Amino acid sequence: KNVLFIRCLEVVFLGFLMGLVPGPVVTSLFTETVRKGWRAARRIVIWAAAGELVMSVVCVAALSTVNPDSPIFPALNVFGALVLFSLAFDLWKVEEIHEEEPLFSNRRIFTIAVLNGMAWIFWITVCTPQAVELGKTIQGGRWLFIALFELGWAISTFSLCGLFGLFRPFFQSNRKLHLLYRTVALLFIIFALKLTVVSLRSLLH
Repeated sequence: KNVLFIRCLEVVFLGFLMGLVPGPVVTSLFTETVRKGWRAARRIVIWAAAGELVMSVVCVAALSTVNPDSPIFPALNVFGALVLFSLAFDLWKVEEIHEEEPLFSNRRIFTIAVLNGMAWIFWITVCTPQAVELGKTIQGGRWLFIALFELGWAISTFSLCGLFGLFRPFFQSNRKLHLLYRTVALLFIIFALKLTVVSLRSLLH
């Protein structure tokens, strides 16, 4: 029982660490927290978690036998890059604070989370084998792994949400927010270019 408890804690900690990894979701979370406050930005965590949950269930249930070198994942990256380019374009155009402007719509956040090819590879190569192994130890262990991982991921991202809220007073002028949006747009472009390059390399080899 102690071994199983420690194993469960390890899964939660793995999810916690993955929630801290810089990427489009964390960048969106920071921007929305500065823009509307951490309470409003919790929506991003919820919708990103929904996308992550769909991906994890599909991986554990159906894609555990798919080769990580399959062209499926580069294709996912390409579509994800297009979403990020679109988001960067919208952010670049922002000149003033308009809190009702839906830059980070629920659908867009969900799509970014689902179309993350690197996350799919991570789930298939790292998480799915561990989920299957936990399923051998305890009945329903595969789904317990997903639940514990998502719990750790949610804890870390909600914690980031509160932490990012501390920066909000610094960005309360239109000029500073404009500069922030331009910076975030450039980060999204970098993420998108990275996904595109990785995808093309995979597809051409």
